[in-house]
Formats: sequence, C-alpha cells, structure tokens
Amino acid sequence: MVKKILVPTDGSEYSRRAMSTAIQYAKALNSEIELLYVISEHPALKEYYPLSEEQVTRLGTKVFGATLEGLEPEQIQISKKIVTGYPASEILNETAQNVDLVIMGSRGHRPIKGALLGSVTLRVIAAATCPVMVVK
Repeated sequence: MVKKILVPTDGSEYSRRAMSTAIQYAKALNSEIELLYVISEHPALKEYYPLSEEQVTRLGTKVFGATLEGLEPEQIQISKKIVTGYPASEILNETAQNVDLVIMGSRGHRPIKGALLGSVTLRVIAAATCPVMVVK
C-alpha cells in the first residue's frame, strides 16, 4: 500500500513531470504527497554565508510554485518541506520517514545528454529503502 509519495523538486520541468505523475498515482492510490525542496548548501559555505529563514522561504515558495504551476492536485493532501544540505543525502533521509514511493525527475547532465540519469537520481536509486520511479 502506498500511503506517502515523496517528490523531490528543484522547480525544473523534470520536477513538474514527476509531480504530475505523482498526482496521478496519489489520486489512484489515495495517497498523500510530500513535496521536498533541498537547497544545496556546502557545509563550509553555510558557516560563512548562511541563508536567512526569509531567503529559504522565498526560494522554497518560488520552487514550489514552479513545480505546481498548471497542475490540479485537488483533493490530494500535499505537504511541503524545505531543507538545506546535499540533495541525495537529504532525499534519502526523507525516505526513512515513512515514505512508500519516491517519484523524481532526472535531467541526466552526463556526456550523452538524456541517455544517463543524474548523479543525485543514481544515488537515491542505489540507497533508497523504498521504490523509486524516475520520470524523464
């Protein structure tokens, strides 16, 4: 049974496609969605250039808006969460919190564009404790 679907987002078209797919699954399975935005922040830079809570909120609002634009998630419970850190690690941390399925987009920024999955996606697939669906 799929009760909770995690959708990591960066506001890209790939994330929108993943969210669209997640909405379809959530409707069919009567699941809730957690939309996760990870602000990539290197620990060394965090010490010298920390983001304020206002900056984090502003970034999250922009990314969540871009991800949900034009989609119709009516009657689906969607929670939104913003964290800072290394994206793959933070996504994997969330999968340990009663997530039944991860649906994520992939850009594939490798030499043969589109032929390979991105490094964050590969790390999540390799280490996730639940199924991961990749949407291109």
